Amino acid sequence: MVAGLATFMAKFLERQFSLTASLANMVIGAVNIPGAMVGIVVGGAILKRFQMSLRQCSAMCVLGMFLCLLLAFPLLFLGCPTQKVAGVTYSESSDFGHHAMECNLHCNCPEKAYNPICGSNAIEYISPCTAGCRAVNVNADNNLVLNYTNCSCISENGLEGFAKPGTCGTSCSHLFLPFVVLSCLAGILASTSHTPSFMLILRSIQPEDKSFAVGIQFMLLRVLAWMPGPVLYGSAIDTTCILWEKKCDRKAACRYYDNNLFRQRYLGLQFFFEVGAFLCFVTVYVILRRQEKEASNAAETKADPEKEKLAGNSTKSPESKV
Repeated sequence: MVAGLATFMAKFLERQFSLTASLANMVIGAVNIPGAMVGIVVGGAILKRFQMSLRQCSAMCVLGMFLCLLLAFPLLFLGCPTQKVAGVTYSESSDFGHHAMECNLHCNCPEKAYNPICGSNAIEYISPCTAGCRAVNVNADNNLVLNYTNCSCISENGLEGFAKPGTCGTSCSHLFLPFVVLSCLAGILASTSHTPSFMLILRSIQPEDKSFAVGIQFMLLRVLAWMPGPVLYGSAIDTTCILWEKKCDRKAACRYYDNNLFRQRYLGLQFFFEVGAFLCFVTVYVILRRQEKEASNAAETKADPEKEKLAGNSTKSPESKV
Protein backbone atom coordinates (compact mmCIF):
# COMPACT_ATOMS: atom_id res chain seq x y z
CA MET A 1 0.00 0.00 0.00
CA VAL A 2 2.70 2.45 1.05
CA ALA A 3 4.74 1.69 -2.08
CA GLY A 4 1.79 2.63 -4.30
CA LEU A 5 0.96 5.77 -2.33
CA ALA A 6 4.53 7.02 -2.16
CA THR A 7 5.12 6.54 -5.88
CA PHE A 8 1.88 7.46 -7.62
CA MET A 9 -0.37 9.41 -5.22
CA ALA A 10 0.87 12.77 -6.51
CA LYS A 11 0.26 11.71 -10.12
CA PHE A 12 -3.22 10.52 -9.17
CA LEU A 13 -4.15 13.85 -7.57
CA GLU A 14 -2.76 15.77 -10.55
CA ARG A 15 -4.82 13.86 -13.09
CA GLN A 16 -7.95 13.38 -11.01
CA PHE A 17 -8.40 16.94 -9.74
CA SER A 18 -6.30 18.92 -12.27
CA LEU A 19 -3.73 20.00 -9.66
CA THR A 20 -0.23 21.20 -10.33
CA ALA A 21 2.62 18.85 -9.43
CA SER A 22 3.79 21.17 -6.66
CA LEU A 23 0.34 21.42 -5.05
CA ALA A 24 -0.25 17.66 -5.23
CA ASN A 25 3.07 16.92 -3.53
CA MET A 26 2.46 19.65 -0.96
CA VAL A 27 -0.88 18.07 -0.01
CA ILE A 28 0.77 14.68 0.45
CA GLY A 29 3.58 16.17 2.52
CA ALA A 30 1.31 18.34 4.64
CA VAL A 31 -1.64 15.98 5.18
CA ASN A 32 -1.08 12.30 4.36
CA ILE A 33 2.42 11.81 5.76
CA PRO A 34 1.74 13.64 9.06
CA GLY A 35 -1.52 11.67 9.32
CA ALA A 36 0.39 8.39 9.08
CA MET A 37 2.82 9.61 11.73
CA VAL A 38 -0.06 10.50 14.05
CA GLY A 39 -1.57 7.05 13.56
CA ILE A 40 1.69 5.29 14.48
CA VAL A 41 2.13 7.41 17.62
CA VAL A 42 -1.50 6.95 18.70
CA GLY A 43 -1.26 3.19 18.18
CA GLY A 44 1.86 3.02 20.33
CA ALA A 45 0.29 5.21 23.04
CA ILE A 46 -2.83 3.02 23.24
CA LEU A 47 -0.68 -0.09 23.39
CA LYS A 48 1.33 1.32 26.31
CA ARG A 49 -1.65 2.77 28.17
CA PHE A 50 -3.66 -0.46 28.32
CA GLN A 51 -0.71 -2.90 28.47
CA MET A 52 -2.30 -5.03 25.76
CA SER A 53 -1.86 -8.77 25.47
CA LEU A 54 -1.13 -10.51 22.17
CA ARG A 55 -4.83 -11.11 21.52
CA GLN A 56 -5.68 -7.49 22.32
CA CYS A 57 -2.94 -6.29 19.96
CA SER A 58 -4.39 -8.37 17.15
CA ALA A 59 -7.90 -7.11 18.00
CA MET A 60 -6.64 -3.52 17.75
CA CYS A 61 -5.13 -4.28 14.33
CA VAL A 62 -8.42 -5.80 13.17
CA LEU A 63 -10.41 -2.79 14.39
CA GLY A 64 -8.02 -0.27 12.82
CA MET A 65 -8.06 -1.95 9.41
CA PHE A 66 -11.84 -2.43 9.51
CA LEU A 67 -12.43 1.28 10.16
CA CYS A 68 -9.86 2.10 7.46
CA LEU A 69 -11.84 0.01 4.95
CA LEU A 70 -15.05 1.83 5.85
CA LEU A 71 -13.43 5.20 5.08
CA ALA A 72 -11.45 4.01 2.05
CA PHE A 73 -14.41 2.51 0.18
CA PRO A 74 -16.12 5.88 -0.62
CA LEU A 75 -12.85 7.08 -2.18
CA LEU A 76 -13.56 4.79 -5.13
CA PHE A 77 -16.44 7.10 -6.08
CA LEU A 78 -14.91 10.50 -5.22
CA GLY A 79 -13.30 11.85 -8.34
CA CYS A 80 -13.72 13.74 -11.56
CA PRO A 81 -14.89 12.31 -14.89
CA THR A 82 -12.60 12.28 -17.90
CA GLN A 83 -12.36 15.73 -19.43
CA LYS A 84 -13.77 16.37 -22.89
CA VAL A 85 -10.87 16.36 -25.34
CA ALA A 86 -11.75 16.83 -29.00
CA GLY A 87 -10.96 13.74 -31.04
CA VAL A 88 -9.80 11.79 -27.96
CA THR A 89 -12.67 11.49 -25.50
CA TYR A 90 -15.19 13.65 -27.35
CA SER A 91 -16.05 13.82 -31.02
CA GLU A 92 -19.03 15.09 -32.96
CA SER A 93 -18.10 12.61 -35.66
CA SER A 94 -16.55 9.18 -35.13
CA ASP A 95 -14.96 9.24 -38.59
CA PHE A 96 -12.02 11.44 -37.64
CA GLY A 97 -9.12 11.06 -35.23
CA HIS A 98 -7.75 13.73 -32.93
CA HIS A 99 -5.42 15.11 -35.61
CA ALA A 100 -7.84 14.82 -38.54
CA MET A 101 -11.19 16.35 -37.67
CA GLU A 102 -13.27 17.70 -40.52
CA CYS A 103 -12.88 21.30 -39.36
CA ASN A 104 -9.06 21.19 -39.42
CA LEU A 105 -8.32 18.97 -42.41
CA HIS A 106 -6.71 21.87 -44.26
CA CYS A 107 -4.34 22.60 -41.34
CA ASN A 108 -2.15 19.49 -41.75
CA CYS A 109 -1.54 19.31 -38.00
CA PRO A 110 1.61 17.37 -37.02
CA GLU A 111 1.08 14.11 -35.15
CA LYS A 112 3.41 15.11 -32.30
CA ALA A 113 1.79 18.49 -31.69
CA TYR A 114 0.84 18.89 -28.02
CA ASN A 115 0.02 22.35 -26.71
CA PRO A 116 -3.38 21.98 -25.00
CA ILE A 117 -5.89 24.81 -25.15
CA CYS A 118 -9.34 25.23 -23.65
CA GLY A 119 -12.04 26.32 -26.06
CA SER A 120 -14.82 28.74 -25.23
CA ASN A 121 -17.17 25.76 -25.66
CA ALA A 122 -15.53 24.08 -22.59
CA ILE A 123 -13.90 21.43 -24.79
CA GLU A 124 -10.15 20.85 -24.65
CA TYR A 125 -8.01 20.62 -27.79
CA ILE A 126 -4.58 19.06 -28.08
CA SER A 127 -3.16 22.09 -29.85
CA PRO A 128 -4.31 25.35 -31.49
CA CYS A 129 -3.84 23.60 -34.82
CA THR A 130 -6.35 20.84 -34.01
CA ALA A 131 -8.83 23.54 -32.99
CA GLY A 132 -8.37 25.21 -36.38
CA CYS A 133 -7.26 28.51 -34.82
CA ARG A 134 -5.89 31.00 -37.35
CA ALA A 135 -4.99 33.96 -35.13
CA VAL A 136 -3.31 34.51 -31.77
CA ASN A 137 -3.36 37.46 -29.38
CA VAL A 138 -0.09 38.02 -27.53
CA ASN A 139 0.68 40.26 -24.56
CA ALA A 140 3.11 42.87 -25.85
CA ASP A 141 4.80 43.26 -22.46
CA ASN A 142 5.89 39.66 -21.85
CA ASN A 143 5.07 37.90 -25.14
CA LEU A 144 2.68 35.52 -23.36
CA VAL A 145 -0.24 34.15 -25.36
CA LEU A 146 -3.56 35.63 -24.23
CA ASN A 147 -5.89 33.61 -26.44
CA TYR A 148 -6.38 32.03 -29.83
CA THR A 149 -9.14 33.28 -32.13
CA ASN A 150 -10.85 32.43 -35.41
CA CYS A 151 -10.95 28.76 -34.41
CA SER A 152 -12.95 26.82 -37.00
CA CYS A 153 -13.45 23.78 -34.72
CA ILE A 154 -14.87 25.87 -31.88
CA SER A 155 -18.38 26.95 -32.69
CA GLU A 156 -20.64 29.19 -30.60
CA ASN A 157 -24.02 30.22 -31.96
CA GLY A 158 -22.81 29.54 -35.48
CA LEU A 159 -19.72 31.75 -35.03
CA GLU A 160 -16.09 30.76 -34.73
CA GLY A 161 -15.01 30.69 -31.11
CA PHE A 162 -11.77 31.32 -29.23
CA ALA A 163 -9.54 29.37 -26.86
CA LYS A 164 -7.22 30.05 -23.93
CA PRO A 165 -3.84 28.35 -23.47
CA GLY A 166 -3.73 25.46 -21.02
CA THR A 167 -6.11 22.68 -20.08
CA CYS A 168 -9.74 23.22 -19.19
CA GLY A 169 -9.29 21.87 -15.69
CA THR A 170 -12.11 20.17 -13.85
CA SER A 171 -15.63 21.02 -12.79
CA CYS A 172 -15.59 18.86 -9.64
CA SER A 173 -12.99 20.63 -7.53
CA HIS A 174 -15.49 20.57 -4.65
CA LEU A 175 -14.75 16.84 -4.24
CA PHE A 176 -11.06 17.43 -3.56
CA LEU A 177 -11.42 18.42 0.11
CA PRO A 178 -13.64 15.43 1.04
CA PHE A 179 -11.19 13.15 -0.75
CA VAL A 180 -8.21 14.52 1.17
CA VAL A 181 -10.03 14.32 4.52
CA LEU A 182 -11.18 10.72 3.98
CA SER A 183 -7.80 9.56 2.69
CA CYS A 184 -6.05 11.20 5.67
CA LEU A 185 -8.41 9.59 8.20
CA ALA A 186 -8.08 6.20 6.48
CA GLY A 187 -4.29 6.54 6.64
CA ILE A 188 -4.40 7.41 10.35
CA LEU A 189 -6.57 4.38 11.15
CA ALA A 190 -4.43 2.02 9.08
CA SER A 191 -1.27 3.34 10.76
CA THR A 192 -2.62 2.62 14.25
CA SER A 193 -2.02 -1.07 13.50
CA HIS A 194 1.69 -0.51 12.79
CA THR A 195 3.01 -0.69 16.37
CA PRO A 196 0.67 -3.48 17.58
CA SER A 197 1.53 -5.63 14.54
CA PHE A 198 5.25 -5.12 15.21
CA MET A 199 4.77 -6.12 18.85
CA LEU A 200 2.93 -9.25 17.71
CA ILE A 201 6.11 -10.36 15.97
CA LEU A 202 8.42 -9.53 18.88
CA ARG A 203 6.24 -11.23 21.49
CA SER A 204 5.51 -14.35 19.46
CA ILE A 205 9.09 -15.59 19.12
CA GLN A 206 11.90 -16.60 21.42
CA PRO A 207 14.12 -13.75 22.72
CA GLU A 208 17.23 -15.14 21.01
CA ASP A 209 15.42 -15.13 17.63
CA LYS A 210 14.05 -11.57 17.73
CA SER A 211 16.84 -9.84 15.83
CA PHE A 212 16.77 -12.53 13.14
CA ALA A 213 12.96 -12.28 12.84
CA VAL A 214 13.08 -8.50 12.45
CA GLY A 215 15.70 -8.87 9.71
CA ILE A 216 13.54 -11.43 7.88
CA GLN A 217 10.53 -9.10 8.19
CA PHE A 218 12.29 -6.14 6.59
CA MET A 219 13.79 -8.35 3.89
CA LEU A 220 10.30 -9.64 2.99
CA LEU A 221 8.96 -6.08 2.99
CA ARG A 222 11.50 -5.05 0.39
CA VAL A 223 11.27 -8.18 -1.73
CA LEU A 224 7.48 -8.62 -1.67
CA ALA A 225 6.32 -4.99 -1.35
CA TRP A 226 8.78 -2.21 -2.14
CA MET A 227 10.29 -3.87 -5.21
CA PRO A 228 7.21 -5.21 -7.08
CA GLY A 229 4.77 -2.62 -5.67
CA PRO A 230 5.64 0.34 -7.94
CA VAL A 231 5.82 -1.96 -10.97
CA LEU A 232 2.38 -3.41 -10.22
CA TYR A 233 0.78 -0.01 -9.66
CA GLY A 234 2.51 1.49 -12.70
CA SER A 235 1.31 -1.32 -14.95
CA ALA A 236 -2.26 -0.92 -13.70
CA ILE A 237 -2.14 2.84 -14.31
CA ASP A 238 -0.72 2.42 -17.83
CA THR A 239 -3.76 0.36 -18.82
CA THR A 240 -5.96 3.42 -18.24
CA CYS A 241 -4.13 5.66 -20.75
CA ILE A 242 -6.17 6.71 -23.78
CA LEU A 243 -3.59 8.85 -25.60
CA TRP A 244 0.15 8.21 -25.57
CA GLU A 245 2.91 10.54 -26.62
CA LYS A 246 5.20 8.69 -29.01
CA LYS A 247 8.92 9.09 -29.54
CA CYS A 248 10.70 7.04 -32.19
CA ASP A 249 7.47 5.08 -32.69
CA ARG A 250 7.51 3.99 -29.05
CA LYS A 251 5.24 4.95 -26.16
CA ALA A 252 6.61 7.73 -23.99
CA ALA A 253 4.44 9.73 -21.58
CA CYS A 254 0.67 9.43 -21.33
CA ARG A 255 -1.17 12.58 -22.41
CA TYR A 256 -4.67 11.66 -21.24
CA TYR A 257 -6.08 9.03 -18.89
CA ASP A 258 -9.55 7.65 -18.46
CA ASN A 259 -10.11 9.26 -15.06
CA ASN A 260 -12.82 6.86 -13.93
CA LEU A 261 -10.75 3.82 -14.84
CA PHE A 262 -7.62 5.40 -13.31
CA ARG A 263 -9.41 5.95 -10.01
CA GLN A 264 -11.01 2.51 -9.93
CA ARG A 265 -7.82 0.60 -10.69
CA TYR A 266 -5.43 2.66 -8.58
CA LEU A 267 -7.63 2.95 -5.49
CA GLY A 268 -9.12 -0.49 -6.13
CA LEU A 269 -5.64 -1.99 -5.89
CA GLN A 270 -5.11 -0.09 -2.64
CA PHE A 271 -8.43 -1.37 -1.30
CA PHE A 272 -7.55 -4.93 -2.32
CA PHE A 273 -4.34 -4.88 -0.28
CA GLU A 274 -6.15 -3.31 2.67
CA VAL A 275 -8.71 -6.14 2.59
CA GLY A 276 -5.83 -8.62 2.49
CA ALA A 277 -4.24 -7.02 5.56
CA PHE A 278 -7.59 -7.07 7.36
CA LEU A 279 -8.10 -10.79 6.66
CA CYS A 280 -4.57 -11.57 7.84
CA PHE A 281 -5.18 -9.74 11.12
CA VAL A 282 -8.50 -11.57 11.57
CA THR A 283 -6.71 -14.90 11.05
CA VAL A 284 -4.07 -13.97 13.65
CA TYR A 285 -6.78 -12.93 16.10
CA VAL A 286 -8.66 -16.23 15.70
CA ILE A 287 -5.47 -18.26 16.21
CA LEU A 288 -4.44 -16.29 19.31
CA ARG A 289 -7.91 -16.52 20.78
CA ARG A 290 -7.93 -20.29 20.31
CA GLN A 291 -4.48 -20.61 21.88
CA GLU A 292 -5.54 -18.43 24.80
CA LYS A 293 -8.65 -20.56 25.37
CA GLU A 294 -6.63 -23.78 25.26
CA ALA A 295 -4.11 -22.36 27.73
CA SER A 296 -6.93 -21.29 30.05
CA ASN A 297 -8.53 -24.75 29.94
CA ALA A 298 -5.18 -26.39 30.63
CA ALA A 299 -4.60 -24.10 33.63
CA GLU A 300 -8.06 -24.89 35.05
CA THR A 301 -7.49 -28.62 34.65
CA LYS A 302 -4.11 -28.39 36.37
CA ALA A 303 -5.52 -26.32 39.24
CA ASP A 304 -8.30 -28.87 39.96
CA PRO A 305 -6.79 -32.30 40.87
CA GLU A 306 -10.15 -34.06 40.47
CA LYS A 307 -10.54 -32.76 36.91
CA GLU A 308 -6.96 -33.68 36.17
CA LYS A 309 -7.59 -37.22 37.45
CA LEU A 310 -10.74 -37.55 35.35
CA ALA A 311 -8.91 -36.19 32.33
CA GLY A 312 -6.13 -38.72 32.90
CA ASN A 313 -8.56 -41.60 33.25
CA SER A 314 -10.38 -40.60 30.06
CA THR A 315 -7.17 -40.98 28.08
CA LYS A 316 -6.60 -44.56 29.25
CA SER A 317 -8.02 -47.36 27.15
CA PRO A 318 -10.58 -49.57 28.95
CA GLU A 319 -9.26 -52.98 30.10
CA SER A 320 -10.87 -55.99 28.56
CA LYS A 321 -12.42 -58.53 30.93
CA VAL A 322 -11.29 -62.13 30.75
